[in-house]
Amino acid sequence: MQRRDFIYLSAYTAVALAIPATPGCDYKQIDVEAQPLFFSHLADVKTIIATGVAYRKAYSEEDNKNKLTELLLANSALQSSSDDKAIRSMLENKVENDFKTGKIAVVKGWVLSLTEARQCALFSILQS
Repeated sequence: MQRRDFIYLSAYTAVALAIPATPGCDYKQIDVEAQPLFFSHLADVKTIIATGVAYRKAYSEEDNKNKLTELLLANSALQSSSDDKAIRSMLENKVENDFKTGKIAVVKGWVLSLTEARQCALFSILQS
């Protein structure tokens, strides 16, 4: 193979890999409030979704995207359109405070803060 052919093939391969060819490769935008940051370090996406589904079944009154978003951003001046860093920081503080005050939920064997459980529920809704 000549050097020129190798360079062309390499360039075409890079372009082909960069462009998603199937609908399954599309990137889904996930709201920052639906990202259980600490829990995602411990569990994979399937586990987060399964945990969220289990939480939604146990607390059917919260089985709604708008209700969960409202609960996650409650007692805060932030809205879902606020800066992602500000929302993430506020949610991290809420998770820590939930554990300190005993606001926990045991879902599918995981001991989660109430905020994390709601984040998993919202994540499972957005992934469906």
